[in-house]
Amino acid sequence: MILKTILGIALFISGGHIVSTNLKLHHYSDDDYKDIFYLKHNKSITKHCERHSELEDIKKKKIYHNQEQNTVYKVTKHKNRVSSEKSPQKS
Repeated sequence: MILKTILGIALFISGGHIVSTNLKLHHYSDDDYKDIFYLKHNKSITKHCERHSELEDIKKKKIYHNQEQNTVYKVTKHKNRVSSEKSPQKS
């Protein structure tokens, strides 16, 4: 219940926007923002950025600076992961 309230406040304030570690602004739908908000430390997820119209990998990290804990998001372009299986060759 408390976490849902915090999510609602964060979504209201940010409007679904995230600033990545390289200071670029990214925008995600409300459902995608919820998934990113609940993401665990050092885990990543792939979501569609509405601002850039492409899939992006988002990794949530917690950093400590001057005895303060901050959450940062590393956002990178999603690379298509090709299966290592090769199709059978015709003889």
